[in-house]
Amino acid sequence: MQILALVLFIAAAFDFAYVYVLYPLFLIVLGRVRRRPTPEPPTDAELPSVSVLIPAYNEEKIIRRKLETTLALDYPPDKVEITVVSDRSSDATDEIVTGFGDPRIRFIRNEEQKGKITTVSELAPRTEADIILITDANAIFDPGALRKVAAHFRDPKVGIVNGNKVLKRTDTMVGEGEGIYWIYETALKKADSDVFSNAFITGAMTAIRRELFMPIPGYLEFDHVLPLHVVNKGYRVIFEPEARFYEETAPSSKAEWKVRVRNAVRGFTMVLTMDRYLDAGLHPWFTWHVYSRKVMRWLMLIPQIILLLANPFLLYLPLFKLIFAAQCLFYAMAVLGWLLDRAGIRQNILALPFYFCLVNAASLAGFINALRGRRLSVWQTGR
Repeated sequence: MQILALVLFIAAAFDFAYVYVLYPLFLIVLGRVRRRPTPEPPTDAELPSVSVLIPAYNEEKIIRRKLETTLALDYPPDKVEITVVSDRSSDATDEIVTGFGDPRIRFIRNEEQKGKITTVSELAPRTEADIILITDANAIFDPGALRKVAAHFRDPKVGIVNGNKVLKRTDTMVGEGEGIYWIYETALKKADSDVFSNAFITGAMTAIRRELFMPIPGYLEFDHVLPLHVVNKGYRVIFEPEARFYEETAPSSKAEWKVRVRNAVRGFTMVLTMDRYLDAGLHPWFTWHVYSRKVMRWLMLIPQIILLLANPFLLYLPLFKLIFAAQCLFYAMAVLGWLLDRAGIRQNILALPFYFCLVNAASLAGFINALRGRRLSVWQTGR
């Protein structure tokens, strides 16, 4: 039993280290070696036309600011069109949008709630702009963000440009944990882009060439599918750190749980059908990259459990006594963080263990739901 426990522990420890340390370090080191030059800023005449698509469901609290900041972008006004699609909103979203009266804003209302993916999949093919920019109502752009994104399309091999999400931390433990995690994730997105292409993108600021856009089923996610499709077509998916947009972190652990479960359900549903979007035989390195960067991470609760359960069988070795003590302390901090979070008490020192376990548990729950055939096309905003 001790030999089996040791084999399982070593395998789980390597899996854990590979996903969170070894592969990220490999990307960061290689990314510094292959760092790509910053593109020259194009003149106004060289800038592509852009169609900004904003699906919105009950966004009365933020939609006015979203439109004001989008209209104020440092970009030629005659090269930007904005379409807001209200997904059968029941609040004042429709009235706020139609009250702007700016000719650059087009308003559409879905009389049947369709969800973001279906809404954009139906609308995007109708645009005549060079670039389609998919965004969310709560993603507030820096004034110069669109120019930074557009500059990359001077390279004919760039198919998607992804903006840099900057999180404004809410006064919650989950918000603190997400903020810490996002610093780590942003560094990896930059390395991904320098090495070759991002395996996944942040859908709140995704710019894609019109001819490369592909409608997808509502139960999938653009963040997961479009990079595979674009790389399969021979183009790159890149990250522009200076194209900043701002979002708040999750307002509660319940909201973050819902988002993470939904993301994992759609992610694993994509994995089950990935051969439709990416030819692994033609792109073996990128396929490996996709699994190493995200798919394996979604399953990290499994090696966590193995490490915890195998450890007691190895306590006859001094090193494993220390490891077991460290594991017990980490999970005690996570449980205490969960209890304090439920009581509305914030304790930052507990934020990372709590958030780490919350995210991995939600991802495993999403994996199980995906295997059971659950599909999510429409969801309620967590804000």
